[in-house]
Amino acid sequence: MMWIIANENAGSGSGKTMLERTKELLQQKNIPFQVKTTVHPGDAGKYADEAMNQGIRDLICLGGDGTNFEIINGLAGRFASLYFVPCGTGNDFIKMFGYPGDPIRALECQLNGIPSRIDIGKANDLFFLNVSGSGFDVEVLKQAARYKHLGQGILPYLLGIFSALKHFSPLPVEMTVDGKTEKKEVTIFSVGNGAYIGGGMKAVPGAKTDDGLFDVVVADRMSTLSILRFLKKFIAGKHTTLKEIHCLRCSELTVRCPGMTVDLDGELIPMDEVHYELIPGAVEIRIPVG
Repeated sequence: MMWIIANENAGSGSGKTMLERTKELLQQKNIPFQVKTTVHPGDAGKYADEAMNQGIRDLICLGGDGTNFEIINGLAGRFASLYFVPCGTGNDFIKMFGYPGDPIRALECQLNGIPSRIDIGKANDLFFLNVSGSGFDVEVLKQAARYKHLGQGILPYLLGIFSALKHFSPLPVEMTVDGKTEKKEVTIFSVGNGAYIGGGMKAVPGAKTDDGLFDVVVADRMSTLSILRFLKKFIAGKHTTLKEIHCLRCSELTVRCPGMTVDLDGELIPMDEVHYELIPGAVEIRIPVG
């Protein structure tokens, strides 16, 4: 038995169509399923918790990165097998795995795929699949929310960048890694289990979801002009060669900054301090054959 946890409002309403197509595909393959449709924020997490309590371990996550975030937090560290029907605004996490662009073809590819364990991240008491961090990219997410009605992909985020340039100030952080603490002002810090944010920008280009380590990218304080130069490379994942950028790998780190807003898979959460911990092999997905 599979549970479909579906956000019909994902992707400006495309989730409703994708749910019907998902049901048709599962019926064609004679796979038994039950549909759980979200109505309110937090519903996806409640359904994931309910599935665990009923012994259901195969979950189809129909929506975007926000739906995935709720589901992974509903699991709360318990093992499950996840399948994705990516129909949200950015769909950043699933870009790591080479699925087809059409959400239903992507699901069919997973149903025929190879089981693979992947890591998840933990930030204080919350879990995330993809990327967390703070700084200029968080300001971009805040501003991009104003433009999501314009459609899916990178356009809302590009518009958010130009708005963010008017509002952003560097973060005064205290960062502890492997017992060493450093204080500095940063433009961005990104903690990656996955690589992509903002509809396809490769924020953490070295990240892998199954290597037992976070990849961390820290950008020093920059002028507005330097940020613009940085962003040209950031979108393509070529920013790590810049002199202002520092990269490291670790399984744990702590960042302190009073008044900070932390991005967790696109969800923005106020935190004065965040402790990151990687949980190896915590969930199973299906990798495309070949």
